[in-house]
Amino acid sequence: MKRHLFSIVLFLFFAKIFAQTENSPFKLTPVDGIILGAGISFTASAIIAEKTLDFPEYTERSYDLHSVNFVDRKLSQKYNRTLDNLGTATCAVNLALPFAVYGAGFFNDVFSAEDFLTLTTMYIEAYLFDYGAKNFLKMGIRRVRPYMYYDGYPTDKLDDYDFEFSSPSGHTTDSFLGAGFLSYTFCRYFPESKWKIPVVAASYSVAIGTAALRIASGNHFLTDTIFGAALGTVCGIGVPLLHELIASHSEKKETAFKKGSVHFSVTPVSVNWKIAL
Repeated sequence: MKRHLFSIVLFLFFAKIFAQTENSPFKLTPVDGIILGAGISFTASAIIAEKTLDFPEYTERSYDLHSVNFVDRKLSQKYNRTLDNLGTATCAVNLALPFAVYGAGFFNDVFSAEDFLTLTTMYIEAYLFDYGAKNFLKMGIRRVRPYMYYDGYPTDKLDDYDFEFSSPSGHTTDSFLGAGFLSYTFCRYFPESKWKIPVVAASYSVAIGTAALRIASGNHFLTDTIFGAALGTVCGIGVPLLHELIASHSEKKETAFKKGSVHFSVTPVSVNWKIAL
């Protein structure tokens, strides 16, 4: 009985959040094969590079915190494993949030299977570009993490060179990816929904919380998280925006084709054709 009651309450809750949309603002096209392929190649290249490139090893040198800019230096912290794990948890929550929200919409018959497939495909594409970009940047910048300037740094981070991959913050990038994607797509699907502000506020609150935890745990400087937030937002909004532009362009072409007609005729002495709009 309790299980049925919970299901009813959950159904009513999401029924209030979602307002049925007639036309999807996004559309899958053959171009997605190119986008998805590029994303997979980009991510695979980053993984291969991380495994094969030679990075400077830790040499038990001491790092001078005064070489860091004033703002980053003042906010830097020693390593805290509890806050580190908590930041990982909040990041995971924000990455899963779009699946949770739109999955609930699908099972409550708000979204068609086509809509859900479109959203899932776009989110996977966004994550692939997010993953590749943040890791290539980390390998290129090679900024030492804040905890290396203090005693008690995690020695398990030394062997895999993670101690020098501070910028941009990967957790922050991923968390803002989820927040940006969910906020943008939700507002485009449900522009009149009263839940727009709560959805945006909740997702970005978790993202900001993730960034704060990454700083407090000693994993990142403030500028690392700002960089990550910008990168994640660009990927989270950029991919669905691209699909929206593609859908709009396709719709205009279809409308123009339906409005017009082409007449073509061949005679022994001439070829005649006419386009009627």
